[in-house]
Amino acid sequence: MANHFRREAKTDRVVNGASSANRPGAKKAVVVICLVLLVLVSLAAVLWSRTNGSKKGLGSKGEAKVETVSSKTDDGNSSGEPAGNGLPFTLTGVSSNAPIVKVKEGETKASLADEWTFGGDYREIGSFPIDGSTVFGSFTDDPDNLLSYAPALISTSGAKRLGGAPVDAGDGYFEPQDGTGNSKQVVWRSARVNDSNAFGVDDWQISCWSAKDNEVRVLASAESVNGRKDTPSIVGEVVPTANDDYAFFASNVLAGDSSWECNVLAMPEDGGDVRKLGEGSFPAAISGGVLFATSRVSDGHYAKVCSARNDSLAAAKTRLAVKNGSDRWGVTGVWASGNYRAVSFSPANASSRTYVGLWSGDFEKPVIWLAIPSGSVVASMNDRWFVWGSGSQGENAGMYAYRWSDGKTLYLGTAKGYSRPAISEDGDVVMVPETDGNDAARYHVGKLD
Repeated sequence: MANHFRREAKTDRVVNGASSANRPGAKKAVVVICLVLLVLVSLAAVLWSRTNGSKKGLGSKGEAKVETVSSKTDDGNSSGEPAGNGLPFTLTGVSSNAPIVKVKEGETKASLADEWTFGGDYREIGSFPIDGSTVFGSFTDDPDNLLSYAPALISTSGAKRLGGAPVDAGDGYFEPQDGTGNSKQVVWRSARVNDSNAFGVDDWQISCWSAKDNEVRVLASAESVNGRKDTPSIVGEVVPTANDDYAFFASNVLAGDSSWECNVLAMPEDGGDVRKLGEGSFPAAISGGVLFATSRVSDGHYAKVCSARNDSLAAAKTRLAVKNGSDRWGVTGVWASGNYRAVSFSPANASSRTYVGLWSGDFEKPVIWLAIPSGSVVASMNDRWFVWGSGSQGENAGMYAYRWSDGKTLYLGTAKGYSRPAISEDGDVVMVPETDGNDAARYHVGKLD
């Protein structure tokens, strides 16, 4: 288009010069015409570049494909009446009045600022990032020895073990697994590993590391709670979480002589007896207390989300409840950070659908609903981002990040069988695993933009 304008301008100037060169003001007219044509040429060049030469600069690179399933309605009440926005269940206690979107893999995964990597050989296994240069996880010098992993702070300069050397034999070894925390404190779960490990048993242990004294303390264990080593596993993934005073976890506890019930446990970080907060799961620490799912629908599915003070159910409050039909939808995950809340809902009789609701404030304002083609969601969040994947599932292995401030949704890549990105407690630092499902995971750490 730019060349076309130049050709027209040259022709006009020749014709006008032959017929009116000696007229008064002719030279001024030619100058004006030239200036106008130059402006048109510039505009044409800009338009051509925007439509043909700069598609990658339009903000699509690294973004996920987002399809709006249902737009926001005018309902927004908290009475439990259907919001009319396409959800297969209704909620009481909170508004569900927000758009529903499906998020799919983008053309390219988002790039991370100040990126560094570790892992890939089973020596270092990441759990979550603490800051831009440090990750909590586990480390060993001998990946062939499954009883040699120790909790560690993994950084760009190597790994630093937390606590003493791991016991490498017998019933005393606990393999460090996932946790949460920041540069001041980390809490994590471990599981006993020995030659007699039984399927369906979770002989867990909760530990806490404090940067202030650089010590590791065991807060509780399945054996200390139940007096035995055969505590059954629960349905759903639970990671310990903590506020300034207590750490929280969920486990099966003995109810009578032989029956089991999943309970939320509160553990004082400075030592002391474990408090059983009652039936429920998926605890999420908040300031001065905890959110958790309760009122069992089926294993791993609950009808309510409640809040309680650190160590007591005396003032427990129901925050939301699910009303549903034949699919028996229930709460399957709860997350919290400062000014935001997130809850996942899945049907008890199906395994390929999950809706995650995001709220700002203390469930004050619904932000968006994420429709996810997976029966489970592994997520973490802070006051800037909500990041998620499908965990150990082989399909739908994409990983994503949703920014609270403007709804920008990024595609972080895929990790078959290990789709579990994690965000730091503060800021934009994310850890994204990479694996084809066969080789050891490699971890990418950097800042989201």
